[in-house]
Formats: sequence, structure tokens, C-alpha cells
Amino acid sequence: MDRSQIEKLIPHRHPFLWIDRVTELEPGRRCVALKYVDASEPFFAGHFPAQAVLPGVFLIEAVAQTSGVMLGAAAAQSRAVPKLAAVNRFKFLKVVGPGSELRIETRKLTEAGSMACVEGEVRVGNEVVARGELTVVSAENRNAQS
Repeated sequence: MDRSQIEKLIPHRHPFLWIDRVTELEPGRRCVALKYVDASEPFFAGHFPAQAVLPGVFLIEAVAQTSGVMLGAAAAQSRAVPKLAAVNRFKFLKVVGPGSELRIETRKLTEAGSMACVEGEVRVGNEVVARGELTVVSAENRNAQS
């Protein structure tokens, strides 16, 4: 799945779209996405510029968007859009710098009504750099085209 297909499932656009490609998808169950972290990204100039570090909030956002694709693909016929509701037990294990390729994997743990608890893990190469759980709620997309 490329960016144009991803954009059909979640409302994010550049520079806020934090996944470049989806390599594996089991709608409503599991998703694997990739993001290349380019050295020219503007936040690197101000976030520890002597030794650039990817802000951790972007790792959370990448997991949330991958979860959105996973859940959005399952509900593609509805007008509901998955939105981040809570960040639960998220840990940053390694520093991520420019030039890294993130592999983001999500898996749905539980679901109750319009809410789902999702487990996510971010890897660079073979190393886990972040992991945690998110709560996602599906809400009607008021900006959807009929």
C-alpha cells in the first residue's frame, strides 16, 4: 500500500503523515508500516541539533497512524475515522536519528464498541526503539465527501 492508498484510509497529509508505505495488512487485526526518517526534516534543526534525535512524540504518532490504517481498512465502508484517545504504557528504548527506517507494527488487543486497545512496536533494523499501547476511538469523519 503506497501513500495515496494510505491517504484514503486516514486523514493525515504531509508533513503530518508519518507512514510512507504499508507492507502487511490484516484489516482490523494487524498492520506493518514503514517510515523513512530523512535528515532534512525541519525538526532535526532544533531538537538536539548537535546530535539530532527524532522526537518521541513522532514515534507515538507513527504507531497511532499505523493503527488507524489497520482499523480504517476494516471499516473502509463507514464514515468513521480512527482517532487517538489515549497513550498507555509507551516506552522509548533507543534513540532514533536521521537516516533511520522505522518499521512500525501494530496489533489490536481488544475492542469494545467504537474503542480499541492497540499494541505497537517500532523497530530500526533489528532493534526495538519504542513500544506501547494506545487506545483508539472511531469517530465519524465530519469532513468526509459523500
